[in-house]
Amino acid sequence: MLRGLFSFGGLVLAGGLVLLIGLQKSGRGGLFGIFHPLPEVDAAFQRGFRSDAMSRINRVRVPAAAGEVRVDEPVQSFLEAFVDSRSDPKEIELDEVFDAIQREFPGAQYLAANLIISNNRDELLSKLTGWNAVANPDFNTLNTAVFRASGGLGALGVMSRRIPPFSLCEANEGGGRFFNRCPHCEVIHALELDRETRTLILSCPHCELPFDVLAAGTGGLMKRANDYLEGFTLEAVGKKSSSQRDEDGIVALWGIVADRCEYQLDQDRTFGRVPGDDAPGPGEVWKSSRETWNEAAGDCEDTSILLADVLIGAGFDARVAIGWNGNIGQHAWVVVRLGERQYILESTLQKKIERRDLAAIVDASAFYQPEQLFDRDEIYYSTARPDHSRADYFSETLWKKVPGVSRSGAALSAR
Repeated sequence: MLRGLFSFGGLVLAGGLVLLIGLQKSGRGGLFGIFHPLPEVDAAFQRGFRSDAMSRINRVRVPAAAGEVRVDEPVQSFLEAFVDSRSDPKEIELDEVFDAIQREFPGAQYLAANLIISNNRDELLSKLTGWNAVANPDFNTLNTAVFRASGGLGALGVMSRRIPPFSLCEANEGGGRFFNRCPHCEVIHALELDRETRTLILSCPHCELPFDVLAAGTGGLMKRANDYLEGFTLEAVGKKSSSQRDEDGIVALWGIVADRCEYQLDQDRTFGRVPGDDAPGPGEVWKSSRETWNEAAGDCEDTSILLADVLIGAGFDARVAIGWNGNIGQHAWVVVRLGERQYILESTLQKKIERRDLAAIVDASAFYQPEQLFDRDEIYYSTARPDHSRADYFSETLWKKVPGVSRSGAALSAR
């Protein structure tokens, strides 16, 4: 009798072991799977877990005015493949996750990740929803990848928000945060544009080199600096101009612009305003060459843009310089090249222009320090010492073109 009981008990024990092994292999049980069954971590399970996690997290976020989270489908697919490629997902380093996602999605500039291990699904959900990042309003998506881990379950959770590539169109829609690939060092970085910003010299935070110059126009839209040089010529408005290609020709064109335009601060601009409107002006804005000619007024940027455009239209090699004047402070002026000679032209300090007013850059360099230059097609920057860069405004060694910002390049709108 006793022997029979032992035999029967052996059969029960053997059957139980077979059952546990089968459950373990099928993913339906752990060592104590009778009490804590492990589910099959298939696609349906992943979707259900993610849905429940979002539901719980949104119950936390909505009362806190953080907005609901959603799934970022491309990131979700990438995350699942990333976890599946690891032989032991519980050993994943979070820095690896950040690097991998940002390589694949440059706009993922807001990221938080958490690796959680638990005994069962409910506990895994509780740990995930207790993560302090879930209430952060900087994030608007949640992605998860669940995996089997040492008889339990693990989950890699990623909170993120992707920002768009920088474009003038997007910036003019309302500003905001964007990402951009620096044309100098190729490093991707984030930048933030306040819709109320009027003038921007954009520089890479990594290599510190400028990659564009933007300014708000009279209509409120941001444009690239050289877009304000419209190809304006005096002949286009029926104004006879000098056909000479020498210093006298420069002086003649310079004199026409200086005589026509009154110096006017942007906040004092009255063109197009209703009579009796005493509201403050638009603040710092740039005008196109034609606008300045039609209004017969402008500040240093406006009249410099007009003068440079007129000179270029007449066949001269001219550029607008943005920088500093020792007596005025932040300033804009024009430089024109004639053979081996270069001259600085002021468009704001006097009305009557004579031949003797032509100042060679070597004579004026102590007072003028250019930081950026631009013409109709290019924007230029220099990394040379100030005493070198101010000595020659047209040197290809001292002044380099900002990559990709030529008229045909459409730099920021394409990056």
